[in-house]
Amino acid sequence: MFGIWSRESKIKKRAKRSVAIARSILKSNISRIAPDVGKLITERIGETERALEDGNLRDLTIKTEGLESVVEEHLSKFRKSRLRQNVESLLIAVALALFIRTFIVQPFKIPSGSMIPTLLVGDHLLVNKFIYGTRIPFTDKIVLSINNINGGDVIVFTYPNYENDPSKDGIDYIKRVIGLPGDSIDIKGRNLYVNGEEVPLKYLGEFHDERTGVGYDEYEEDLFGNKHKVIYLKGKESTEKGEYIPVTKVPEGYVFVMGDNRDNSQDSRFWGFVPVKDIAGKAFLIHWSWDFGSEGILDKVRWHRVLSLIE
Repeated sequence: MFGIWSRESKIKKRAKRSVAIARSILKSNISRIAPDVGKLITERIGETERALEDGNLRDLTIKTEGLESVVEEHLSKFRKSRLRQNVESLLIAVALALFIRTFIVQPFKIPSGSMIPTLLVGDHLLVNKFIYGTRIPFTDKIVLSINNINGGDVIVFTYPNYENDPSKDGIDYIKRVIGLPGDSIDIKGRNLYVNGEEVPLKYLGEFHDERTGVGYDEYEEDLFGNKHKVIYLKGKESTEKGEYIPVTKVPEGYVFVMGDNRDNSQDSRFWGFVPVKDIAGKAFLIHWSWDFGSEGILDKVRWHRVLSLIE
């Protein structure tokens, strides 16, 4: 019984596929197919469809073979080879992937601990590339901006000071926006001041880096209503005078950025402002996270971090 049903299913499936192929070729090449050939193919399609409705398997097999025969005879030159179909599918997939990566979402991997505790080494992120606007290729012109850059945003950008360090030209960095164009920035010990106003810090307790064993003091920082965690090395109350680039005011077209691991981050305090035009987008989601341990060997998957939104 099962064998009979299986044979019937195969015959009907073949008939439907043959009808679909014939219709597709006719539709795509109607202007290049002779009217008499088009009429013949249409008649064969109709006969096959009526046989499908009647349910007579013998008649359906004959009609399907007849349709396939005329398609092979008259339309074979219009059919794409399997190789061509595969190549076209591959090219479309590549073009779509490039479009998504260029204009919509870009993957990014955290290589260092400068954004601990917000982001850990081995976190894999998605970066929203259109939220700040889409850059017209080969120009600096930005269009279709959805949102402005805000203080507290975690952004990905290309290293801005590559003239002094050519080895970092084109390398992507990730930091938190601290100052916007026109803002004045001042840093006194662990206290951050923006436009003369102290950014609130709430002590949360001790934090230990599992990879290095180093101890930190952990705080909640409230930056323009954006609350996030930052850490400072225990016993180090301030950075030595003269270590930072002196900051007075963020120029137009630039932002000031810092890592959340404040005593272990090379950022705007050391190499200056980030041009807005060099910002790739806003990091918004941790889609995967590997823990490689202190020896750089894969230890485990951090399942609790997978699909976490970035504050």
